[in-house]
Amino acid sequence: MATSLTTYRSKRDFAVTAEPSGEAAPEPGRRFVVQQHAARRMHYDFRLEHAGVLLSWAVPKGPSLKVADKRLAVRTEDHPIDYADFEGVIPAGQYGGGAVSVWDRGTWQPDGDTAAALAKGRLTFTLAGTKLRGKWHLVKTRPAGKAEQWLLFKSRDDAANDDVDIVAAQPRSVVSERTIDDIAAQRDRVWQSNKRADGSGPVRKPADVGALVQQLPIGFPLTNLDKVLFADAGVTKAQLVAYLAVVADRMLPHVAHRPLTLVRCPNGSARGCFFQKKRMPGTPAAIAPVALVDSDGEAVDYMQLADLAGLVACAQLGALEIHTWGCHAPDVERPDLLVFDLDPDPKVHWDRVVLGALQLRRALHERGLDSFVKTTGGKGLHVVVPVTGHHDWDAHKALSKQVVDDLAAAEPHAYTTTIAKAARHDRIFLDYLRNGRGATFVAPYSPRARPGAPVAMPVAWDALASGLDPKAFTIATVPPRLGLDPWAALPTTKQTYRLRGRK
Repeated sequence: MATSLTTYRSKRDFAVTAEPSGEAAPEPGRRFVVQQHAARRMHYDFRLEHAGVLLSWAVPKGPSLKVADKRLAVRTEDHPIDYADFEGVIPAGQYGGGAVSVWDRGTWQPDGDTAAALAKGRLTFTLAGTKLRGKWHLVKTRPAGKAEQWLLFKSRDDAANDDVDIVAAQPRSVVSERTIDDIAAQRDRVWQSNKRADGSGPVRKPADVGALVQQLPIGFPLTNLDKVLFADAGVTKAQLVAYLAVVADRMLPHVAHRPLTLVRCPNGSARGCFFQKKRMPGTPAAIAPVALVDSDGEAVDYMQLADLAGLVACAQLGALEIHTWGCHAPDVERPDLLVFDLDPDPKVHWDRVVLGALQLRRALHERGLDSFVKTTGGKGLHVVVPVTGHHDWDAHKALSKQVVDDLAAAEPHAYTTTIAKAARHDRIFLDYLRNGRGATFVAPYSPRARPGAPVAMPVAWDALASGLDPKAFTIATVPPRLGLDPWAALPTTKQTYRLRGRK
């Protein structure tokens, strides 16, 4: 590693620039990072961790999700692994002087042996990032030497998108939410793994998170905090607890005192997950019982929580997802939340899902109902309607069926209300079945037990319409994005509906 970083170090004066020297030795992995770099000419630095360094290419136009785009990628010197965390301004007069943004990052997986592929000049790999995912290729077009040139391009798969300019559509840093212009204007603010964003001093290392969360006022001990729950994202139980503590004020108004279903993954998101609806022996007291009669007429205890301690208790149980009923525990037979799930066929582009949510919003508005929207941690969206509890479950489900049937009848080529997978070909399934008694839906701000530790994120309608990437919302990226609450009005929105055909 020392040899391969000689060129990198020879070009920099580390007494002047805040760039890492590479003296530190982070844990090895398969990191990738794309850094937008406003040097003499704007470009994007594409880096893959291999053999103790970051292999690096300068991509003038940046990566593209369009399969036909073959982007020039000029091989540059290897960089130290901790450069993947560097965001800030390289001083003028220094090599590469200008602002640097962490435009995307995640993990990568090569197809076959990396060293052999580099020697042959064709590297195929899979990315799991916030913005870039799926299979990619780097192909060398000139022999080794000065200005070694490659082409970077996307494979045709579910992550490809011929309709979106990802560089223009997603300009912000995935770690600080700043644009490259924001960073250039804040020359004293350097984002690194060992510094605060405001430069005020060291932050807690991941190892310190366990000690921090043990101090939460929850009334019970936490165990196995170093257990990795999302292996690809490196998220431990301690980090999950810390995330829940940060979002608790936003999450609890939509979760507290509702019957719950948990998706528990005691050994991590990739192994042995299961649904738990009933309260089991040994459940922490912070998860209280809800006495209900199930569909078989049996009296059983379901679960509910009331506060931060309840959220943390879910994490202690290894619950990576929290789902709720559309009612509150004190009045289970009077639902107060309608949820419409837009579940697209894999071939349906995100823009069509957004259009579907906006059309559904308009249809609800025509019935006098205001609605809210959230991502689901996948490719779909939930349109959510708070209502007063004046109707029973049968009326609740009947109304939601009327709404989606009308939309599907008007545009049968775009939508289906049939649950069978065969009926969804190139369509969006408008799922109204979550509005029946005992049905659940993922709670706002809940993580999902999926690669990358994604989060079901409430968003504003105008933000949805102006373009956003649902993959951008993860356990790591949501806390710094908690600005204005797009769902602040939901708990106090009082509205009712009239079911067609009923007085």
